[in-house]
Amino acid sequence: MIIIGAGLSGLLAARSFHNATIIEKQSELPNNHSALLRFRSSIVGDTLGIPFKKVNVYKGVLLEDGKTITNTPTIREYNAYSIKSTGHALERSIINTINAERFIAPDRLTAMLSDRTSIKFSTDAKDYLHGVSHSPVISTIPMPALMKMLNYPNIPNFTTQEIWTINCDLLFTNVYQTLYVPYKDDEPYRVSITGSKMTLEFAIQPSVGSETDYIEQYTSIIFGCDIKYINIFRKRQEYGKIVPIDEDQRQSFILWATDQFGIYSLGRFATWRNILLDDVMKDIGIISKFIHQRNDYTRAMHYTKGE
Repeated sequence: MIIIGAGLSGLLAARSFHNATIIEKQSELPNNHSALLRFRSSIVGDTLGIPFKKVNVYKGVLLEDGKTITNTPTIREYNAYSIKSTGHALERSIINTINAERFIAPDRLTAMLSDRTSIKFSTDAKDYLHGVSHSPVISTIPMPALMKMLNYPNIPNFTTQEIWTINCDLLFTNVYQTLYVPYKDDEPYRVSITGSKMTLEFAIQPSVGSETDYIEQYTSIIFGCDIKYINIFRKRQEYGKIVPIDEDQRQSFILWATDQFGIYSLGRFATWRNILLDDVMKDIGIISKFIHQRNDYTRAMHYTKGE
């Protein structure tokens, strides 16, 4: 089993298949998740034997006055948030602001997943994508990039929205909260606190040196008082938000890559769907069944020819 990409989806796949080797173009484990990372179920932790923390997450929406917080947003807030965060009016997570049960992974999740995993760093994936490996291949490469690598005809237009994040640690804090900010394009569209870690997500690059201003502004809005903070850092994420493409085109390419090259697409960007890692675990199970069915079919064909 060959897995392309050592992000979280690739690491989850490697832990789920025996004798899997990950091919990673970078020289070390990529750090792709500076934005919010929560789980809706315990499936990942349960499957891998990694204990996750169950918490209750409380949500609110900051209204246009920049002061009032509500948990009953209107259609106007739904649309404003989606357009601000993606440039398109789509269904986004703001549509459900009911307090929710979530599962939080350990801080060292990536390191824990990579433990005892075979990874070839600084390795080009091209040979493996064209069947040289003679093994099933699971690709976590973004769909538009894989289409180009495989010379897929009629590549559709893909739209992505890069995001920037500002992160810090809040002292004397242990809460699980999300604040949606639908208005004011130059401010974050979402502010989340996971335990003591605060994450501000932006659709427009915040100016250099503005980190402390934003942190102090939104801790004041959320807590109503000054909160001490440490360990500030910011990051750009190229594939931050994706805009769906035609569903028939999406599925046709995934099936084509499997039929022509034995490549199975896995993960949010590889399948070009707005999914969570909980869904990735379910998809791994589906891929496993497909691979076994394909192997059974191949063995049956060889046996028939031998007759």
